[in-house]
Amino acid sequence: FSFSGDTRRAVTVSKDGTWRVFNIDVSWQLKEDPKLICCGTVAEDGPARVAMAQDGKIVAIATDVNINVYNADTAELMDTLEAVHSDAIRAISFSDTGKFLFSSGNDKSVRVWLNRAGIVRDVEYWTESLKVATNSSHKERLKQQISDARTHLKELSEK
Repeated sequence: FSFSGDTRRAVTVSKDGTWRVFNIDVSWQLKEDPKLICCGTVAEDGPARVAMAQDGKIVAIATDVNINVYNADTAELMDTLEAVHSDAIRAISFSDTGKFLFSSGNDKSVRVWLNRAGIVRDVEYWTESLKVATNSSHKERLKQQISDARTHLKELSEK
């Protein structure tokens, strides 16, 4: 399992091949249970490793030598990193900023990946924020962030 940075969300992966994201920001004194946000199926059989980005919006699941990255609100597959190690992945983790995803494997290597799914989620968030922004300088800042992120994603897809 893994937690978001503010510990309001948790993701679990089970032996039955499912993964689940929970809202655990509940009142334990009132005996509230964690609330299921979404669930999905692990893409491959075998042991799975899971990590949640600090903002709780992105989940990465590693199986064997592959990593799948999902939207933590909808369970939508957003990115796939295939054959990232020559032997089984042992651990995955997001950076504190959520910009990078780290993986380590039995091949005794550590890899650093740009969290492209996180950039896509940021663009979605900024686009929604732009619709309700009232201050002109805030609107301009959001437009610039969206433009910069889209340019960056386009450059990444051309490589």
